[in-house]
Amino acid sequence: MKAMRWTMAALAAGFVCASQTAAAQQFTFRMATIAPKTAVYNTDISDPLAAYAAKLSDGKVKIEVVEGGVLAPIFKIFEAVQDGRADLAIGPASFLGGKDPTNFIIGSFPTGPGVDSLVPWLYYGGGQEMLREHRRETLGLNSMVCGSGPSEFFAHSHKPIRTVEDLKGMKFRTLGNWAAIIKDHFGASPVVVPGSELYSMLEKKGIDATEYSMPSENKALGFQEIARYIVMPGIHAGAWTFELVMKKDKWDALPADVRTKIELACRLTTYDSMNTIILKDFAALEELKQGKNEFIVLDDTFKAKAREAARKWAMDAAAKAKAEGNPWPEKVATSMFAFQDRWQKYSPYLVVDHKPQ
Repeated sequence: MKAMRWTMAALAAGFVCASQTAAAQQFTFRMATIAPKTAVYNTDISDPLAAYAAKLSDGKVKIEVVEGGVLAPIFKIFEAVQDGRADLAIGPASFLGGKDPTNFIIGSFPTGPGVDSLVPWLYYGGGQEMLREHRRETLGLNSMVCGSGPSEFFAHSHKPIRTVEDLKGMKFRTLGNWAAIIKDHFGASPVVVPGSELYSMLEKKGIDATEYSMPSENKALGFQEIARYIVMPGIHAGAWTFELVMKKDKWDALPADVRTKIELACRLTTYDSMNTIILKDFAALEELKQGKNEFIVLDDTFKAKAREAARKWAMDAAAKAKAEGNPWPEKVATSMFAFQDRWQKYSPYLVVDHKPQ
């Protein structure tokens, strides 16, 4: 009997010790990002994500935010997770390039869902499920939406842009599918150069116009100082999201509660970043409106022609990909466009604080 009591006590002690060890287990991840520490993509997305993950997990999850270019070149952050240089990466789908058109559709699409409808489509319209399934199937990564942001400026330009015809022959700096769209449908001459070269090229008139980012980011770079016209809204990037990726086997091996808390941290970050960046943009616009720039607001005719061209690009790219055995672009585009059309059909009942200009 005495031996049995000793055995029971030893088992109980072992159970308590094991429980305490599990409770104290730490999960530390190095996360590759796309920008310097002080850029909005870190201050309003990566840093809050790390803080939320730590708080929700009572300190069990520690995410080390590593600024862009340290763990990998910014366009190679997803590959850095695949080969083990980083545990996590956070950035836009478009940084995976256009070999698979899915990447140029799912995180942000020209004339696609805007600040009110993109996140609902991703979380409640099937977008995130397709994103996760696609990444696991094609890249061996687990992915989730993590961070979002508002519309960019359409352009800082030396020439006025009021109709799609004004784009003809313009040396317009842009990237990705928008470059193909304005070239093939509107006769523009897209110029693809890194953001670090834009101020100099715009100043020397090596380009006629550039799109880059949101009002607050563009203002910080000083484009308004050298180009007279500011064109908006940025229908080429009406809203955008980042995604957080980890190798799927590492993600699946994490305790369920840790996975849940990281997912919640991502959702909080997505909500926060959209709103905090919008308010920064308001402050930037307030200052810009007091300056010497002339603002041009694109009309409904411009938007309609741009949407027709953009959707044609997407469906042509999807058809080509499907013929090559890749069904994902068609799945994603069909889902997104149907959701956007339904949103626009029924959303007029909503009260929005937006005054047409």
